[in-house]
Amino acid sequence: MPDLKLFHFDIPTWGNYGDKALFPVVRDAFRMLGSGGADGVSSTSGRAGGGMWQSGNEVDFTSAAALRREVDLALVERINSAADAVVIGGGGLFPQDTNPNRLSGWQWKISAEALAAIEVPLIIYALGDNRFPGQPEFDERMHSHVSRVLDQSVFFGLRNTGSMRTMSRFLGVDGSYDRRLPNQALAAGQASESQVGTISRSEAIRFQPCPTTIAGLLYEPLIDRRPDPSQKVLAIQMLVHPRQQAAGFDAEVIHQATIEAARMLVAKDWTILSVPFHPDDAEVSRQLLAEVPEVEEVRLHGPNVGFFAGFDLFASIPYVLGGRGHAQMIPFGVGSIPISLDLHAKLGYFAEDIGHPEFVVPVAPEGMADESDIGSETGCETARRALTLAQRIVDTVERAYAQGNDLQCELLSTRQDLFDLTRDNHEVIHDLLRPGSRPASTETTAGQLPGSEKLRTSVDIRAEEFHLAAVAEAEEFSAAQTRDLTKVRREHKKKLESLATHSKGLETERENLRAELNHKESQLERQSAELDARTTELDAQTAERNRHAVAAAGLGKQLDETKALLRSVNDRTATAEAKVLIDKTAHGLTWRARRIKRAFKR
Repeated sequence: MPDLKLFHFDIPTWGNYGDKALFPVVRDAFRMLGSGGADGVSSTSGRAGGGMWQSGNEVDFTSAAALRREVDLALVERINSAADAVVIGGGGLFPQDTNPNRLSGWQWKISAEALAAIEVPLIIYALGDNRFPGQPEFDERMHSHVSRVLDQSVFFGLRNTGSMRTMSRFLGVDGSYDRRLPNQALAAGQASESQVGTISRSEAIRFQPCPTTIAGLLYEPLIDRRPDPSQKVLAIQMLVHPRQQAAGFDAEVIHQATIEAARMLVAKDWTILSVPFHPDDAEVSRQLLAEVPEVEEVRLHGPNVGFFAGFDLFASIPYVLGGRGHAQMIPFGVGSIPISLDLHAKLGYFAEDIGHPEFVVPVAPEGMADESDIGSETGCETARRALTLAQRIVDTVERAYAQGNDLQCELLSTRQDLFDLTRDNHEVIHDLLRPGSRPASTETTAGQLPGSEKLRTSVDIRAEEFHLAAVAEAEEFSAAQTRDLTKVRREHKKKLESLATHSKGLETERENLRAELNHKESQLERQSAELDARTTELDAQTAERNRHAVAAAGLGKQLDETKALLRSVNDRTATAEAKVLIDKTAHGLTWRARRIKRAFKR
């Protein structure tokens, strides 16, 4: 029986090669390193992860569960009854938009109640801050949940020092650490062999590299294998994710630059392989093969590709250009020289941790400023920028090639540092879980290689691949059903929302019509009142007109009478005036006749 029985929360998948490769290697690191000493785990020939062990094993796994599925109390009870500790990880489990949920705020989908019910210690192993550029800060729900995980953890290890910085700030814990790996500190003359150990001086958060970075020291088929750096062979994995595009990364320029760089390297007698890690990488790979016919494709995703296939492949490829974290770490773990495009902070974190940030080619919006006039005569801004970036990629690859042997030796030494650090961490984990149980003979010195009896063999690899294939098959089928159900639910929800919106629209329209009707009624009532008032006014005016008409008729009659009277008066006055005139005329004529008569008398 094993000294320690562990339960593993992982991500069984065949869709993303990085995740497919990672979790079996996590289990194999525990099986091989055991308590951290040289005489620990012997290889098993039983079904990996299936709860069967050979005598002499120190560590093995009772079972595993998908960490993106909700953890219920029934599973917690099984864990409490069968396991000594729970391993979570590795992987970049700290984005909030991958497997979004309101239980934890990060990828491990476990409620605070279920988390509190876990009675055995937690081992947080090689996790990373995987926020994409431009994404918001982590929220309070995640802060509260991860803080509880930290409190329940006997070991909280993050896979790069960049994540240690960001998560230490986020959690408000001591994040002091020495970035340099042991051999780097020794080479600088600033540490003795007795002083080098775990990098983090924090009691809360430790540096635990991704175990894929030491795979070449864990598996018997990889021991003494390493690529020949004198060969001009380059593998390419490339994709600008929509989340990176949302942050301003120019996918068209970067993808075209990758293709153009491959074309330029082929012209310089390089052999180029396209190695898509994920179905999302397939489109860029198809473009690469279509535009550069000399390129060959080796697909690493899918149900027919085992977790060990990539390690075996990269053990013969000296140089790798990638845009994913495991497109750096897996090749590094078997002796390849990783070159990356600066598509994510984690790529820079890893390059800094291995001492070579210069092999990360800047492609972020602020790093894409033109550094030369190459291609300016094309008159096409996109083509010109792509050609400039392609030349930058080619220059970086050729610079690595020029240092090939020395660079590979240095990186292999760094890999040994990471192995020693991991071994020391396993000592810490074992001593915290089983104080005083580790025999003194298991102490090792820095740089010591594991004994051949501890290496994971081809039989172990096949067993783990069988286990992974079976679990991934079920998980992918279940995930497909979940996706279909989620799609149906989403469509149903969309229809309900559409109906609710339509109903709300109808209700709003009804309310609007009712309001309009009320307004019309009020308006009609107002108009009716105005009409009644007007009618009353008209009636009054009519009565007034009638009164005026009667008065006018009376006045007309009076006028007629007055006219008749006037005519009568006028007639009398004229007769009188005529008589007076006649009298006057007769008088005048009489007087005139008298004057004439007197005149004759004289």
